[in-house]
Amino acid sequence: MSEQHLGDDLHDLLDNRLSPARCAAAMAHLEACDECRSKWDDLRAARDALKTSTAGIDMRFTEQLLDRDRIAEIAKGESKHQVRAARPPDRRPLLVAALACALAGLVVISAYVVGEPEEVSLEFAESDDVSGTAVVRMGAQTMRTGDQLRSWVHPDWEATGLVPVEATVVRARSGENVLVASMLAQVEPIVITEQHGRLSPLVTEYYTPVDLGHTSAYLVSDHPRQLVWQTGDVVISVTCTCAPALLEEAALAFPAHGDLTVVDRVLDGLREISDAVTP
Repeated sequence: MSEQHLGDDLHDLLDNRLSPARCAAAMAHLEACDECRSKWDDLRAARDALKTSTAGIDMRFTEQLLDRDRIAEIAKGESKHQVRAARPPDRRPLLVAALACALAGLVVISAYVVGEPEEVSLEFAESDDVSGTAVVRMGAQTMRTGDQLRSWVHPDWEATGLVPVEATVVRARSGENVLVASMLAQVEPIVITEQHGRLSPLVTEYYTPVDLGHTSAYLVSDHPRQLVWQTGDVVISVTCTCAPALLEEAALAFPAHGDLTVVDRVLDGLREISDAVTP
């Protein structure tokens, strides 16, 4: 505050920031100075105007922005390129694609787990376990054509000299299908038993291996002589009372199949899931 006018003290006085003594001096000055009094009145009027409900921030522009009809009317005059540029990117297709990939991955993983072959123990080749209900019966001629043996492993009858006799697919007590077939090797009867699955690790740990060239079989019995081995997703047992060399020769006649691939397991799992959900 100068000797002639209050200056910035007008704002401090309006905001009540002056000491009592200075406030009293400023009020006395306002009584004597018309110029300062006029500025004081203008400041108070402006402050009061800001505090009224009809003053303050002008919301008309904001209200116009929120007016959908008005925005739509403005957008009609814009080009498609400008409208796309102003519009936020639509991420719904990406979200749908991500969800579809996640769902497909979950289905594949589930099918892979479900498609794991069941463990097959030695009981599958025992007569008590395979004496269930017959599902399919085949004679020698049917075995030779191989149409009903496509899901099983069988030798090339013409090339090996083995003679098919008969075969039956039975439902074992475990609920699995088991192929029981009989054939002749140099007039010696041989019994073949097959089941889909994977050979129990206990067999490979405790029984003597026999080299068949394309794989290793395991000698699980001497009387009668019995060999068991895994080929692909099938466990095979051959049994006879013949000489060991003849039994091994008969076992060699069965072709070798590679291990199940990931695709094979997934497809098997999908089939099992489909069978489970289909009434």
